[in-house]
Amino acid sequence: MVKKTIVLVCIMFIWHSTKAQDHNIKEPGLELVLSGLSIYNTETALSDFATEIHLTHWTTHKWAFGVGYTFVFEDNQRVGHEIAALVSHKPWPFLTVNTGPSISLPNSHKDTELSGYLESEFAFTLGKIHLGPTAGVLVGQDFRVFGGWHFSYEF
Repeated sequence: MVKKTIVLVCIMFIWHSTKAQDHNIKEPGLELVLSGLSIYNTETALSDFATEIHLTHWTTHKWAFGVGYTFVFEDNQRVGHEIAALVSHKPWPFLTVNTGPSISLPNSHKDTELSGYLESEFAFTLGKIHLGPTAGVLVGQDFRVFGGWHFSYEF
């Protein structure tokens, strides 16, 4: 059943992208993305929930630059803050790839950490709103994988 669902979702993505390709070209301008994530640290085997916000400026139909901020809800009611510089690329209308350096700000239990950030966002388009699953990795002192759901709005 799970395999059939995955195949059906893939077919829907392909059909949507071919039917909407003429209407789904990314216009230059601002985009705000809000994501709910679960982050898994492979070194400590701990998972944390997070909220991520991206603000990007699309300079062409395929390239954007921006900044990301992640608010990580860590164990024992501690909070982590991460900031990323982003380069975004849209190879297909339904996929955005974000990459860049990320810095974890120090708090009571950890020091500053620099990481490499790579994320993919699959998007269903509803006018100026896009939503869909997101997944990525942070490679630094620890190796962390994350996934969740994003909502975005084009200005």
